[in-house]
Amino acid sequence: MAGKLIQVANHLVASGSEVQIVKLESCITTNDVHLLVANNITVGAAGGICDIQPLVDSTADTTSNIDVAWINFNQSASGAYQNFGNANQSIWRITDGMNEVPNAAHFIMYLHNFNSSSEFSYITTDIVSHQGSHLYGFSQGGVKTETTAYNGVQIETNQSGGGGFQAKTQYTLYKIES
Repeated sequence: MAGKLIQVANHLVASGSEVQIVKLESCITTNDVHLLVANNITVGAAGGICDIQPLVDSTADTTSNIDVAWINFNQSASGAYQNFGNANQSIWRITDGMNEVPNAAHFIMYLHNFNSSSEFSYITTDIVSHQGSHLYGFSQGGVKTETTAYNGVQIETNQSGGGGFQAKTQYTLYKIES
């Protein structure tokens, strides 16, 4: 039997309300798998990043114990795909070098064990992003190597003021119920 998606949080950036940080708070209350969907992520200036951290109540967990591995499906000039890995980060980086409208990033992220205080939390992510005039595709996996029960996520960019996440950027969190 297939699971169903139940929306538990949504944030749509409105025109004139550009923000640097989006928090989807107190919305992960079970240990079900959750799905974070992001559409039309744009920032006000070239070079924007998009990072995610888990929340305990409304506070981001900034402990540097996230290990990640990902692949960039945009072939390099040499014809080889790019593989990356990193240990002891404090964030899951969705993309860097984002551009302004109309070049948007999009992603889906599965959150596993996020509300568990006895198992590590981990994610899998698929990302499509524009960097300059190039379209990139990434796939990423990562684990938070501590046993903390999280109840939300924080999404952040390095762009401040009017350069934050722009109008029509949307983040929706679903619980996957079986």
